[in-house]
Amino acid sequence: MAVNKTSKEIFIRKNSGLIFLLTLLLSLCQVNTLAQELLEKKITIKVKNRPLDETLQKIGNLGDFSFSYSPDIMDVKVRISIQATNLSVREILNELFKGNVTFKERRRYVILQKSNAPEEPEQPEDFNLNGYIIDNKTGRKLANASIYESVTLASTVSNQYGYYKIRLPAYSSSVRLEIRKEDYIGKSIPISTRQDAYLQINLYPDTLKPLVSKTMPVASARGDSLHHRIAVPNIQLVSIVEIFPDTIPETDTTTQRLARIDREKLRLTYQKVQSKLVSAFASAKQAIHTRNIQDSLYRPFQASMLPFLGTNHELSGNIVNDYSINLLAGYSLGVNKLEVGGVVNVVRGNVRGFQLAGISNIVGGNVTGFQYANVLNLTLGNFTGFQGSNLINYTGQHFSGFQVAGVGNVVVGTLDGYQFSAGYNYAQTVHSGHQIGAVNYSDSSATVPFGLFSYVHSNGYRRYEFSSDEFNYFNTAFKTGMSRFYNIFSLAFNGMAANKPLLSLGYGFGTAQNLGKGWMVNADVTANAIILRNQEIEDIDTGMLKFSLGIEKKLGRKFALFAGPSISLLRSDSDVINSEETKGIKPIWLGKRPNKINTNYAWVGFQAGIRICN
Repeated sequence: MAVNKTSKEIFIRKNSGLIFLLTLLLSLCQVNTLAQELLEKKITIKVKNRPLDETLQKIGNLGDFSFSYSPDIMDVKVRISIQATNLSVREILNELFKGNVTFKERRRYVILQKSNAPEEPEQPEDFNLNGYIIDNKTGRKLANASIYESVTLASTVSNQYGYYKIRLPAYSSSVRLEIRKEDYIGKSIPISTRQDAYLQINLYPDTLKPLVSKTMPVASARGDSLHHRIAVPNIQLVSIVEIFPDTIPETDTTTQRLARIDREKLRLTYQKVQSKLVSAFASAKQAIHTRNIQDSLYRPFQASMLPFLGTNHELSGNIVNDYSINLLAGYSLGVNKLEVGGVVNVVRGNVRGFQLAGISNIVGGNVTGFQYANVLNLTLGNFTGFQGSNLINYTGQHFSGFQVAGVGNVVVGTLDGYQFSAGYNYAQTVHSGHQIGAVNYSDSSATVPFGLFSYVHSNGYRRYEFSSDEFNYFNTAFKTGMSRFYNIFSLAFNGMAANKPLLSLGYGFGTAQNLGKGWMVNADVTANAIILRNQEIEDIDTGMLKFSLGIEKKLGRKFALFAGPSISLLRSDSDVINSEETKGIKPIWLGKRPNKINTNYAWVGFQAGIRICN
């Protein structure tokens, strides 16, 4: 026991400073927490014709605190009568002193001071309004209500007790206080006084809003907001039948179900992006203003360093600017002419004109004009104009114009324009224009995509092909794109057959023309790398260019037979073909026959096989 006691004493001595500091911090936190609640404590009191000092003592006893004041600032023996039921201490004191005495909290004391009215009638530069926001129907005090003045952009939010305090300029000839709260009817109050005053504000619940939300289309409800409590616009994707009237409607119920699932995933993704943007870029007060204020405010110019630090203050998310300059990041309701941001521009609504950002532009509504960012452009609505980025462009609905990116372009809705990318292009529906990139994907397309790999899901051209010709016993190929232009990936091999290459890998392009009644004609060109037996990859010296023409006849919906002639041009420093010992289909040589001296060959051949159609 002695050892344990000694250890404890040593520990306490070594850490006495830390223990004292922690104890002090806990005490201060406790004191501050208590102090913050003094004026908001609710009490019930009934006094009839009693002295003021006795009344104050009774209020203090009920609230478990003490008053501190000088008897010189008031007549403490004046008799008063007051009756209050479940009201806050602040409200009772306002009723007692009628604004002639100010009060503030210090630990467990409420300090009363005489309100210093100037001897000469001088107009102050600013004045304060304070009070409570109250539900007129239930009497409940309303937290998180927005209180603002639209000219000076002074604003505040009611605290958890429904109490607000706002500082307004006294020099303005006309001051009008705006009060907004979600699910309540907004109120506009002209302020005639230019002195500190207590102003209690009652709001009426908006009883028509639930009815409107049930009957209005979802797409028309607060479509310019990105807050997580707004309704998500309904993205309507153009159907294949609307774009291609000659196309046979899809009857595969599985495909239709998968398409619906894809659209639902897109809608949920759209909603998820909306729900996170405000919390990521706006302060807590800005998020509350965004939810409460339906009105659009306008300013010709704004400048900001951060979303909550700028000339539009906490109301930036509710203001449409003509010109907007953001040193680091900016946050606004809309832009009419120009916005430039050093890092990020975030706009809840629409953008018209030019928008430039060092890193990213994020727009919750529509864009009409020019948009450029080094990393990411994210537009959740429609886009008309030019959208450019070194990495990625994303448009959530209809796109019309030019979309240029170093890595990828994405249009979730309909494309009426051009996508250019060194990487990939994605569009749900291509109505007009073209996709031009290394990889192109669309669900349906009325035009031809150009790239190394193009895939059109609903009305594209796809063939899985198995055939034989004079050069290879077995060929397989995959063709994808549109019938007017498609990509070809081919693989051919002969096993270990003598006088034949081991393996051929090819890539090319082709076009197909529908002749009607199940007949179709194809014209293909492929470039092939030829691998010989016992040859290392780095020693490949044989290549072949092949032009082929094929006639296809469908056998039912999924299968087709094809056959047709071809012309092949081969160059090799190796002895690839022995014309005397060639078995199977005999080629028709063009020019010199193969020998050990010649390195270039040309011949007419023939191919035939079966295709699996989409």
